[in-house]
Amino acid sequence: MKQSKAILMLAVTSLTSLAFASQACASNAVAVGVYARHYGGKISYHYRVTNNSQQNITAVTIGRDDQNDGNPNNDVNELVGVPSGWNAKLGIPSTSSNSPTGWRVSMIAPEENVDHAIAWEAMNDHSPRILTGQTVNKMSVSLDKPDNSYLSGHALVTFSDGNPTNLTVPIDRLDNTPPSLTVILSPDTIVSQSKLVAIKASFILKDDYDRMPEIKLESITANEFLEANDIRDASYGLDDRYFKLLAASKSMGGRIYTVTYSATDASGNQTIASATVTVTTPAATPAFGTTSATPDAGY
Repeated sequence: MKQSKAILMLAVTSLTSLAFASQACASNAVAVGVYARHYGGKISYHYRVTNNSQQNITAVTIGRDDQNDGNPNNDVNELVGVPSGWNAKLGIPSTSSNSPTGWRVSMIAPEENVDHAIAWEAMNDHSPRILTGQTVNKMSVSLDKPDNSYLSGHALVTFSDGNPTNLTVPIDRLDNTPPSLTVILSPDTIVSQSKLVAIKASFILKDDYDRMPEIKLESITANEFLEANDIRDASYGLDDRYFKLLAASKSMGGRIYTVTYSATDASGNQTIASATVTVTTPAATPAFGTTSATPDAGY
């Protein structure tokens, strides 16, 4: 009797170990990555699913963690912000989402919990699957403002057959590189004349994923003490590319303004860059009617 119980316990332990091993293997073989873009005044989150498992995928749910324990009571929804234009009756509008051919997107939102998940799933048995060895990039959803919960957390992958049927994998943030930013100010040299001069900023801006990183004017400083009206029409914290600087200096060496901007992509990576405007002091010239002295030649 004791021997039978021992054999039974060994069998259960072996099955459990096999199940966890199977999940671990499948987890390593399915990757879900995300990057974000600014588009049309919104933030668009794009998901890339790579299936290197031995099973076909019929659904991908972003922001859903089932703990891989087989107990639905432990499932957790992780998303906070709702897609742009979403409502309970019509769901997610097509203007705020994109899906693979033959798939549909919906929001899983339990009434008792404000957190939710976004699910893409095959419409029917004839819809395409994400096949073994295939990568799909056509899953995206747009929000009115940034939400870091869409860039992290987990994805619940559903297979068409086999074991396991569902698998939770971590979401991998694909964009971790800040934009490249060069600031160009025009004019960048002005002559001291005690009046305000209009300055225009332009940029050389590149990013791996986001075509339109957010530009903000961070600060304008100088190597001299500045009076309240030395800088005009500058809106800090906004995309302000036009302002005025006083063309004046308190020293013969000239004043140097340093203008600093930030560029932040939709994935939250930020870079800071600066450029300068130099105020030069005119060279002293003799007053009208004066003559310069000539050294005595000795005769």
